[in-house]
Amino acid sequence: MSDTDMNEMPWASFCMSTYKRPGFLKTQIESLLQQTFRNFEIVISDNDPDASGKAIVETFNDLRVKYFPNGENLGMVKSFNKSIDRARSEFIVMVTDDDPVDPQFLSFVHGLVKQYPGHSLYAGFKRKGKREEEVELLNKNVFLREILDTGKTTKLLWSSCLLRKEALVKIGKLADYGGGHLVDHAMISMTGSINGGVVVNKMYSDVVLHETNYTKSNLPVYPLSCIGFYNLVSTFCKENNSFRENEVVIKKHLHKWFIDCMFNLRRFYSAGNIKDQKRIKEVDSIAKQIMEFPFMKNIIPKYKVKYFIFWIKMKLGMIK
Repeated sequence: MSDTDMNEMPWASFCMSTYKRPGFLKTQIESLLQQTFRNFEIVISDNDPDASGKAIVETFNDLRVKYFPNGENLGMVKSFNKSIDRARSEFIVMVTDDDPVDPQFLSFVHGLVKQYPGHSLYAGFKRKGKREEEVELLNKNVFLREILDTGKTTKLLWSSCLLRKEALVKIGKLADYGGGHLVDHAMISMTGSINGGVVVNKMYSDVVLHETNYTKSNLPVYPLSCIGFYNLVSTFCKENNSFRENEVVIKKHLHKWFIDCMFNLRRFYSAGNIKDQKRIKEVDSIAKQIMEFPFMKNIIPKYKVKYFIFWIKMKLGMIK
C-alpha cells in the first residue's frame, strides 16, 4: 500500500501507530469497522521494521484500512505524526491499537460538526457539574484552561475527540519532547485553542489496562514528559499572550497527573505476585526527579502525605 493510493475521499481518519502487537491491532481494526458512520479511513503506521502488522491488515477485505510500514522504529510520536500526514480527510481521530471507541462516535460528532460548523475540535469529555450529554461551546480564549483544569474536566481521551486536521497541523501535530506521556493532553488543549471546541459531557472511548500499557513501562520518560509538557504548553500560551491566565491550570494539571501516575505505578509494582522492588525504587527515583522541577515543588507536601497513607495501607495488607 503506497501513500498515493486513493479511493472515495473519507470524511474522517482514524490515525494509529502500532508496534508488534498483532492481537491488539486485529481487535482494534475489527472494532473501528463497526462505526455506524461509514465514510472514514483507518491509517496505520507500523513501527516494526519487520512490518508484522501487514499480515493482520491483509486479512481485512476493506479498502478503508490503509497500512504503511515505517521501515524503521521511528518512536511512538513520530509514527503517529506519520499517520496524520498520510490521512486524507478533513478530520482526524487519534487512536491507539488497544483502546476501544464507541461505534456511534463518528455518527455523533458528524452531527455536531453539521450543527456547530467551523470549530477546531469536537469531543466527548467528562465535565464536572454538567448534565449528562450537555453540549458546551468553548471559545478559543478559554478552551485550554477549561480542558486542563482538573476541577472542570475530569476525564479526556484523544480517542473521544474529533480534530480538524488543519488546526492540528498548525500546532505542529504531536510534540516529540522525548516522552510520550501527556502529548495527547497538550495536543487537545492547543488544537481547541485555535478556533474553539464543542464539548459534550460523555465519553466515547476508554482505556484498556494491561501489562503492556505504555504507562507501565518506559519509566525514565516520565520526567521528560513532565518538563516537556510544561515547556510546550507554556510556550504556546506565551506566544498567544495567555500564559498569566493559564499558568495555574497548567501546574494543576501536571500535579494531578504526577500523583495519579506515581501511585498507580507504586500500586501496580507492589501488589499481587509482582512485588518488583527494583521497579518500586525506580518509581521513587523518577518521583524525586520530577519534584525537583521548580513548577512541581508545591506538590511535595501532598506527595509525602499520599506516600505515608500508601505505606500504612501496605502494612495493613490493604493493597493486594
